[in-house]
Amino acid sequence: MRVSLAALLGVLVLLAAGCGGGGEESLSKAEFQSQANAICAKYQKQLNALGTPSSLEEIPDLVAQALAILNKEIDEIAALNPPEELQSDFDKMIAASNKTKAAADDLSAAAKSGDQAAVQKALEDGNAASKEADRLATELGLSDCKANASGP
Repeated sequence: MRVSLAALLGVLVLLAAGCGGGGEESLSKAEFQSQANAICAKYQKQLNALGTPSSLEEIPDLVAQALAILNKEIDEIAALNPPEELQSDFDKMIAASNKTKAAADDLSAAAKSGDQAAVQKALEDGNAASKEADRLATELGLSDCKANASGP
């Protein structure tokens, strides 16, 4: 469960990409990748610092802390506008990230109620969404935005 939860929390970093700015000129592909990767790397370090829960009781607090970090990240990434050629994959990555967020909410609720089966289902759902988001992040050139990204 420790590795699965770490992957689930790590992919929450991708949620920040869901708030691309509108109305401003799009970034070049290189600019978008550089800026998005820098933001993801910064917040991945903070997520990594949260550690891994050792019990069900610790999960809700950990999820809440992770989501608080992600809200800050969303504020930063919200100003980025991906180039048009990346928009479709970017939107798909966001959809997968939103599924991960829903799984994190489910995980927290299941842990609070002590429902081990629901915890396992939330982890499975989150990990499936995480794999899809990671695949799309790779296609977008956002290596630091993958759940298994490790910063320097």
